[in-house]
Amino acid sequence: MSRISTILSRHSTSVASILDQISFFMVYPWATALSKIIAYYFIPDLNSFGWWSNLKEKFLFGPLLCIFFLGLFPVGLAGFLLWIFICSVFPRKKYSYLELGTKGNKKSEEAKEVFTLACANVLLANEVFCRWNNNGNPMARSKLIGQRLLQQTPYFLQNFLLPQLCKKDTVIADLPDVDILCIQEVWERYWAAIMIDQLGLKYSYFIHDVGDHRLKANCCLFGSGLFVACKYPILAVEFQPFQFRTHYAKFFSYGVLCLKIQINKERIAYVANLHGQAYQGKEPVLYHQLSESLSAINAFRLKTRLPEENVIFDVVCGDFNFDNMSPGDAATQNHPLFNQYIDACSKRPGEDHHWTVGTELRQLRMHEPIVSTADALRHVLIDDVRRRQYVLDADVEEQTTALASIDPSTDKNGKVVCESWGGKRRIDRILLRKDSPAQVVGYGFSSVLAGLTDHIPVTLSLKVATD
Repeated sequence: MSRISTILSRHSTSVASILDQISFFMVYPWATALSKIIAYYFIPDLNSFGWWSNLKEKFLFGPLLCIFFLGLFPVGLAGFLLWIFICSVFPRKKYSYLELGTKGNKKSEEAKEVFTLACANVLLANEVFCRWNNNGNPMARSKLIGQRLLQQTPYFLQNFLLPQLCKKDTVIADLPDVDILCIQEVWERYWAAIMIDQLGLKYSYFIHDVGDHRLKANCCLFGSGLFVACKYPILAVEFQPFQFRTHYAKFFSYGVLCLKIQINKERIAYVANLHGQAYQGKEPVLYHQLSESLSAINAFRLKTRLPEENVIFDVVCGDFNFDNMSPGDAATQNHPLFNQYIDACSKRPGEDHHWTVGTELRQLRMHEPIVSTADALRHVLIDDVRRRQYVLDADVEEQTTALASIDPSTDKNGKVVCESWGGKRRIDRILLRKDSPAQVVGYGFSSVLAGLTDHIPVTLSLKVATD
């Protein structure tokens, strides 16, 4: 029996929705061909199957794509101009919503007292962006990512109840039973459709295609990449794009997505999903974006919370693009956001707990056989020396594009040795609001997406009072 779908488009009129679909089908094949042409000729695929694969790209597929691109140029250009017209004329929301036929036992949810959230950056984009980050072949990866994210145990995390917590408890090879999944870098609606098709086996409510598309905002180009899959109804949604952006980010809709989620009749939860700009350089971009996030989150709570509602938890998830230990991130480590939200992995600003690991992989080494499977990557993550070879160190002085190719520092003998900050650049986080009536019972770093993305997903289990 098929599940009934409810689709709420970002557009307020059917005319705008139809024109939107027309422009998408006019632009997408043309833009995809252009992306592949640039990737084939200007960005080497470090994970190809050798000279034969490169030869086919440059002398077979490349020329065919050039012919295809030139032939579609008038259609693609007209489609993009139509898209600009739609963005300039028609009022619209900054997101799309999809509801599938509900599953599960509603009666059992009434007594549920532990909820688990997961956060993952998956980098699903066109070939140029993916290959630039050493994450090529998004078509194959997208289906595998959806399958892997559903590799969940029927249990929640409860390692915080152990007397002594260590990396062998916190680093896991799969995911627990996740109720709310916050994802970053699902850049286009095509990849969102694939993710929904996969994740719809477990989740019923989706927010996708998030972005503020205007000429003055992002030149009508790229969205935010933010995506949420949830087991529970979503009552309210608001997306706030960051005003403070620099360089390449001016063409994107980086921002914070705020959700109000209905757990049952009287219990609600607040969840925010954000993505900070990478490679901020010398400018305090991330500090300003955190300030904008905090203002948007607090304003959303004030606007949407009803007096009779019981907020059982309030969390902020995302790819923050700074860690809690690097000297170059000192300003953001002390941001006022952390006066209102708790980072369970942080001992204090500038120091993480010993049981934490970094979440940003070294892109040039992420496909090596030693870290190609979930179990293999897990063993590397819990090893304080080997981890440094594959995860960025939390010793960053300045965030530049050099981070994408940098090697770990060595001692005077040229060896990579154990360091307190070694392999601990933890940029993916889940934070809990301090006044939430919830207790952290488990936190995990999952290697489940080994070989499919340059980030380590994180997951958090919370226990709330049933009354």
